[in-house]
Amino acid sequence: MYKKHSIEERLLAVKKCLRGQAPKYVGRKMGIEPHYVSEWLERYKKDGLSGIQKHPLKRADFAEKCKIVCEYAEKGVPLHQICAEYHVSSSAVQSWTRIWRKGGYEALRDIKPIGKGHLGMGRPKKKEPVTELEKLQRENELLRAENAYLKKLKALVTERERLAKKTKP
Repeated sequence: MYKKHSIEERLLAVKKCLRGQAPKYVGRKMGIEPHYVSEWLERYKKDGLSGIQKHPLKRADFAEKCKIVCEYAEKGVPLHQICAEYHVSSSAVQSWTRIWRKGGYEALRDIKPIGKGHLGMGRPKKKEPVTELEKLQRENELLRAENAYLKKLKALVTERERLAKKTKP
């Protein structure tokens, strides 16, 4: 959440807001997203300096998601205030609200956590060949790929040489 803003930078933004400047104005002048400044201000008012220090975001359970969505979407509590109070990211709250609007509160129960173990993401693990046949097939596959690469490389070199001969006087 606070990947590129130092404690000093956050504290400076908060102090400017406490002196009467609007978070949007401070954010624009300092090159910071205004919602971050608003969130930092809320956390500073609530917890002091420890509120704007880096801390891990927590994973909300179903009941907490429902409570957060209710406050944000139904009661109209500002997003920065909710993020500061519950220590959740604004993108998570917006995502839960979108899901709630499509399928109600029960749809929030079906959200699967996305993390390191998420299936379908990234390249599948390579399986090591076990039998002699699999080893030979793998080697054959690698040799075919190397052969295709070398053919393309030879064609590129030949083309480059042909172009070089054309341009010489």
